[in-house]
Amino acid sequence: MAALAVLAGVGVRVHAAPDPYQIFARSRAFWLEQRYPRELTYRIAVDITEAGHERIEHYDAIYDAVDNVVHVDPVSDYEREHPVKPKGVNLGLLIPLGKPLPTDDFLGVPHLAPTYSFGMAPFVPAPTPTPFNSMALVNEIRREFHDPNPRKTSPQPSASPGLSEIATVVARNRDYSIALLGTEAIDGHPCYHLALKPMRDPGRFRIREAWIDEATFAPWQLKDASNFVDGPGTTIPWTIRFADIDGAHYISEERADQPVNAQGERYTAASIRFESIVASTRRPPPDLGAPSGELLSEP
Repeated sequence: MAALAVLAGVGVRVHAAPDPYQIFARSRAFWLEQRYPRELTYRIAVDITEAGHERIEHYDAIYDAVDNVVHVDPVSDYEREHPVKPKGVNLGLLIPLGKPLPTDDFLGVPHLAPTYSFGMAPFVPAPTPTPFNSMALVNEIRREFHDPNPRKTSPQPSASPGLSEIATVVARNRDYSIALLGTEAIDGHPCYHLALKPMRDPGRFRIREAWIDEATFAPWQLKDASNFVDGPGTTIPWTIRFADIDGAHYISEERADQPVNAQGERYTAASIRFESIVASTRRPPPDLGAPSGELLSEP
């Protein structure tokens, strides 16, 4: 879209700046149009750095994309390889038999799905034998952000006698105030860089920056003011990156932007990665699905 302007008597073609609300609306529509396998298997890697030493633990997980249910094995590979030593003393010498290793997961058991949209769109069930039609939801998003379907053209109102209409004011209950900061490449994808300020409930509307693909409107990076439902992730900002796998958009990594204080430990770096995401027909075994202890989960 271009507008013709005349500067100093010379015809100059000036490109109108994209509307940041329409950019965000189309990115939300992008999420609604995603189609995932009915069931996914994947591994969740929790990577922390403590006192200069990196430690990583992996969890096996299954996601039911029809019912929006995560099943995760609460025992990580790190815990299996580093079993906790029982506390005890030598009654003769009163010397500890061994210092017990930490019993807690680094950040809590990650009860997470790689399809989470960080509040940009509601959950859409994976296709059943009758494919799910999200067009009604897409149209709702477009109406909220005044983003009409480009395939439709609204009829022009006819002129009416009397006073001329010089402006139309429409009040909308928006989640964010959005500004376009410019453009930037993320992993080779030219993106619109948006700044977002919540209009209400900042704990719920947590996105503060978004990098949206100029062509597809896929989000390639987000910055959240906080992350997860409980625990240390709720007090610091996080950066989220995405990847396309077999034609669908997934979270690839969530990385803390500040040190994390968790369970008496201080991690100078912390991240969560989703690895080995594949479609599966495997049903979760009985011992998966209800981990005890602290959970790391999205709102």
